Amino acid sequence: MKLTARYLTSYAVLLAISGFSQAAPNDPPAKDADDIKKLIGVWEGYAVEGKGEKPDRGPVHIRLTITADKMSAIDLNNGDKDMGNGTYKVDASKPKKELDANGVVLPGKRERKFLGIYELNGDTLKWCVDNRSQGRPEELQTVRGNFLLILKRKK
Repeated sequence: MKLTARYLTSYAVLLAISGFSQAAPNDPPAKDADDIKKLIGVWEGYAVEGKGEKPDRGPVHIRLTITADKMSAIDLNNGDKDMGNGTYKVDASKPKKELDANGVVLPGKRERKFLGIYELNGDTLKWCVDNRSQGRPEELQTVRGNFLLILKRKK
């Protein structure tokens, strides 16, 4: 699937604005809490084609700032334009770890929910989300309405 900048920008906005938040604010399961701690920080990268064979380029260049209960996104292609913010939920107990986001997507302030899977390897976060609200992706790759973000932790 060839990604267009407009389609990916919508996706990235949706993702970014969807944000992150703990499954249960007071006592997330241990695996979830560990991954939430690892996710906290500033991440930069791209929405990529395929399985991310070229992780250093793509039609959307994005910066995600993740806190213990929220996420916000900036579109680095368009002069650090605010893409929105929201909350997230992590389930690290599944064979394919789940990262779901809810939030308001700019422009237009549309409420969106994204079901996703993720992989966290050191300072690299891969997050694949369904952009058509048709279910959770099966694989970490851009295909059939799914988008893959590959992000690196900023030091």
